[in-house]
Amino acid sequence: MKRRDFIQKSALAGSGMLMAGLEGWSAPRNVSPNEVLNVGVIGTGDRGGGLLKLLVKQFPQMKVVACSDILPFRLEEATAAAGKGCKGYADYRRVLDNKNVDAVIIATPLYLHHQLAVDAMEAGKEIYCEKTLTFTIEEALSLVDKVKRYNRTFQVGHQYRSTPLYYKVADLIRSGTIGQVTNVYIQWNRNGDWRRPVPDPRFERIINWRMYKEYSSGLTAELHSHQLDYVNWLFDSHPVKVMGMGGIDFWKDGRETFDNVNSMFEYENGMKVNCISLTANAYEGYLMEFKGSKGTISLTMDEARLYGEGGGAALGQVDGVSSATMSADKAKDGIKIWAPEEKEGFNNTMYALDHFYNAVRDKTLPYSNVYNGATTAICVKMAVDAMRNEQILHWKPEYNVKA
Repeated sequence: MKRRDFIQKSALAGSGMLMAGLEGWSAPRNVSPNEVLNVGVIGTGDRGGGLLKLLVKQFPQMKVVACSDILPFRLEEATAAAGKGCKGYADYRRVLDNKNVDAVIIATPLYLHHQLAVDAMEAGKEIYCEKTLTFTIEEALSLVDKVKRYNRTFQVGHQYRSTPLYYKVADLIRSGTIGQVTNVYIQWNRNGDWRRPVPDPRFERIINWRMYKEYSSGLTAELHSHQLDYVNWLFDSHPVKVMGMGGIDFWKDGRETFDNVNSMFEYENGMKVNCISLTANAYEGYLMEFKGSKGTISLTMDEARLYGEGGGAALGQVDGVSSATMSADKAKDGIKIWAPEEKEGFNNTMYALDHFYNAVRDKTLPYSNVYNGATTAICVKMAVDAMRNEQILHWKPEYNVKA
């Protein structure tokens, strides 16, 4: 279907559907041909292949009709998973030339994002680009200009931007429930070498591109970018100063990107954000802690808890009881925060993909868009450069991007 026909014919049919993220997820259902968005997946490795399979299983409103990968065995697996009617190409430009493709998902290594996104816009495609948006600051600023020029729907794969629980936590913090936040502690720890199996040594840098500085910004881009993006959005701000340290201290296997990172971001109001990622210890895994003058909110991928400060005042504010009656156990364990819009069994990526469909259909700006995606990409690059060059870097006025 041509993109113009898709927009016109599906707008009325889908006008009653709820937007993903804040209001819920559009459950799988029978979809008329006029509502289907034809998708091409560029890059069918772990992430791209996972997105493709999720579309096939859970999203009848999006049909994978083309895919591309330079590794034959990955391409064969992807086309088989997509099923009848999906065409596989070694050259991604064949996907962009395919007139049946309305939108593309870019899930290639980071250093390729910019060129692929530009080519997709010039080909008239709507775009879902995996995080981090770009490899360099210059590329991030360039994509902002390109999106404005071509007026394409452009969503970045920071999927927490579409997750109801994360919006609920943001509402609590913005309303002053935990007081003034002076520190945010971020971690994403794993215990493993972070490598992918390589069937042939000649594919080492293609498959394990995350290990090499020529292609990758390492842990900060692949993991912390999600969390930094959320902090920027929550506080409607960006860092003004960045510093950090990293090293290859455990996995002595020829990698060039750090196996552990420690970075610090200072915001305009003085708030500090401490980020740590390890690959030799997985204790507590993924965690974000927002520490305010009245309390603390602890946030994992799918659960959040509120802890009161000085007798549980913040707990009482949410739980509806006075701090005087707050039990010691509840003050210790905190109060579980829940979002009424959540749908059981749905994950962050499912919310994000459904949000992309709705953004294309309704011609609305995605929650995770090229503007905040560029800001996060700039933060990532500043942190990586600060660690590699042992410098303190400052935000520049030309980094400010707006819709």
